[in-house]
Amino acid sequence: MVEDDFEIMDRDAGVSAVLEPEVRTKKSGIVAYRDSLIKDYHGGAQSLSERLRARGLEGSEALLMMLLDEIVKESDNLLGNHLVASENGELRDASVISYKRTEVLEKAMKAVQSKQQFERENGVDLDSPSMMIVMRFFLAKTKRVFEQMGIPDEQSDLFFTQLGESMEDWKKELKEEFESVKGG
Repeated sequence: MVEDDFEIMDRDAGVSAVLEPEVRTKKSGIVAYRDSLIKDYHGGAQSLSERLRARGLEGSEALLMMLLDEIVKESDNLLGNHLVASENGELRDASVISYKRTEVLEKAMKAVQSKQQFERENGVDLDSPSMMIVMRFFLAKTKRVFEQMGIPDEQSDLFFTQLGESMEDWKKELKEEFESVKGG
């Protein structure tokens, strides 16, 4: 039997963590335990993508923000492992973990920079959760102003109905506006 890197490291460390083949394939064993840990980690969701959908987040910006959040959490996990290794006098392990943490943080930084570059070059992501928040904010402000002005509910409702109808293709029209600003 050929040992993989993990088995070699376990043997060198004196750890006997290798599971028998039949235990590895049973859903009721370690795999089920791992799946339950993942579900707990994601607050009841089976995966990161399921967690995104449950929160109603879609689009590239939502995915990027969730992935960045995961990267930051992983960098904290690595930091904790680094500190434990350092306290245990395992300086070689602490150095390796520290280096890996630096790599993780560099990747997060590059992702943020790429997003900023994309926004500079391509404008606003109309499908982003931020855009939806901005739209709801302005619509709520409009409704509040109507109420302060004493405009009857029927007129307010008529306004929002007409606005909804006139904004049926708002994304397409807004993209065209951005293009005209870029081009002119």
